[in-house]
Amino acid sequence: MSLRSTFLKVMAVFALALTPALAAPPEGMIGIHYHRVDGKYEKWGVHLWKSPNMPLPDIEWPNPMMPTGKDDFGVYWYVKASEFSTGSKMQVNYIIHKGDIKEQGAKDMAFDGLQHKEIWVWEKDRTIYYSLEDCLKAHPAEPAK
Repeated sequence: MSLRSTFLKVMAVFALALTPALAAPPEGMIGIHYHRVDGKYEKWGVHLWKSPNMPLPDIEWPNPMMPTGKDDFGVYWYVKASEFSTGSKMQVNYIIHKGDIKEQGAKDMAFDGLQHKEIWVWEKDRTIYYSLEDCLKAHPAEPAK
């Protein structure tokens, strides 16, 4: 890694650290945050279901949930946590996709909604990040496409 690229990555980390904190999901909601390096989010949605394979109301593969909003990180979806309750569990199952183009290795993804109220996803990365800080550490100053 060149000195210049190291310097740019360090500067980007500092710039992101100075960015105001993103608001947490409202009480009783689960948040999924998604970042694309190119900043293009048109037609990207999230397919959501509770275990076992029970889609949330009004969500079908050709009709995913569109983003709730957009912020400095990217887009995000807020969903009622109660939608995922199945007895004593709250497994949040999701796939971020645009048509048949799927994120995170085209795998069904899931996280425990009782343990984590929000996650961060970086395009083309299979990792589920449970804090914005961890996500940004893993992807310092990725160049725009």
